[in-house]
This record gives sequence, C-alpha cells and structure tokens, in this order.
Amino acid sequence: MNLKKNQIKFFEWMHAELGPTVHTSFSRAFLRSVAVKHGMAWAPAWIVKDKTRTINRGYYSIPEYATYTANLTMTPPRVTVTTEPATETVGV
Repeated sequence: MNLKKNQIKFFEWMHAELGPTVHTSFSRAFLRSVAVKHGMAWAPAWIVKDKTRTINRGYYSIPEYATYTANLTMTPPRVTVTTEPATETVGV
C-alpha cells in the first residue's frame, strides 16, 4: 500500500475519530466533518472526486483505510530502554 503523505495524514485524523475498523465505506458528511475539524474546507478530492470510489450518492469506498488500521495494530509498540540505574527508596 503506497499512500501519499496527505493520505496518511487524513487516515490519522479518521483513526482519531473512529479507531480501528473494518469499514471501507464512509459518508461525505463524515469525511467532511473530519476535514473541517482539521482546517480543510472539504473532504479530500482524492476520495470524493474519484468516480471509482462512489458507492452511492454521498458514500465512498476507501478500502485503504481498513488496511491502514490493520497495519497499525500489527505494528509492535516501540519500547524505550534506559541504561540509567534504577534508584530504590527503602524505609521511607
């Protein structure tokens, strides 16, 4: 899956609203609400202007979002390791 920087950013915003989901169809109203929350006037053109994504009037297919969220849950969390000795308080 090769997503552009602006597509990844929009998916991050969607993820903040929805969390991980297997849904691949979204309403124009939802897409626009996410966009407006983040300073955009409209839903992204790469979604709403692409006729191949139109499912029904005002509903769009975005299968990449399900793949994006699946990849997020499969990515192991980063672990920070410190080399400083632990301090222990005894008898306080």
